[in-house]
Amino acid sequence: MHASLPVGIDVGGTKLLLLAGVHQVRLPTGPEADGATLTAAIRDTLADLALRPERIGIAIPGLVRADGRVEMSGVLPRLAGWRPADALAGFGCPVHALNDAEAALVEEAHTLPPGATAGLVMAGTAIGAAFRVEGVALRGARGWAGELGFMPVATPDGVRRLDLLAGGRFIAERLGTDGEGLQRRAQDGDPQALAAVRDGGRALGLALAGVVNLLNPHLLVLGGGTLSLPGYEEALRETLQQHALPPLLAACELRHVAGGAAVVAKGALRAAALA
Repeated sequence: MHASLPVGIDVGGTKLLLLAGVHQVRLPTGPEADGATLTAAIRDTLADLALRPERIGIAIPGLVRADGRVEMSGVLPRLAGWRPADALAGFGCPVHALNDAEAALVEEAHTLPPGATAGLVMAGTAIGAAFRVEGVALRGARGWAGELGFMPVATPDGVRRLDLLAGGRFIAERLGTDGEGLQRRAQDGDPQALAAVRDGGRALGLALAGVVNLLNPHLLVLGGGTLSLPGYEEALRETLQQHALPPLLAACELRHVAGGAAVVAKGALRAAALA
């Protein structure tokens, strides 16, 4: 007997989180992951759980077209061209694909007043963001607005995108380690690691000051594992305080995601139900 449940999936730079009822399953991804690999992993996991999906919401880091096809992904480049609705058509249920930060904002903003201006920024492997302006999702010409991680930033080493300065994977790579190694070194008080982490937090804080000054939001929600690195969020908040216009910052609530580590998967579930 197969149980029938809606399924939410968060495809991340290092892991895939599948959420269905009480079930939460984490699987590894990484930059070599492609559409075929993820499709097989999703099918196998649902089979192992004896689940038949009523609908599937799947959130992907990168540009997702209106038809659900992945245009590009900075952290999972081999997903370009993947269309989950085609790949998972065998389940015979609706499949809704969207950007991961957009999914998280769907979850976090569903209790906001109708006319609220709000943003969500995820600091994880890279930097993801999504925004609503006066209650309406900010999508842009092709539905891809919000790519804060690709904001160009002038540095002594030339212009680099924000992802490379503030994303956890890229901070770790600059130190010749991975995410676990970065977390360990920072927690152990390694001066080089702590300095790199604070630099990343400052870079994101500057970007958020730009967001506050540009959009005058009621709310900015922060999430992602990189926030937990010692000194990262402290540097972010200090920099934001220094560079945002004080009246605009005073009007903006800054808080962590309420949906926890599963916020993207929860948002994918909610978005699929609304699609």
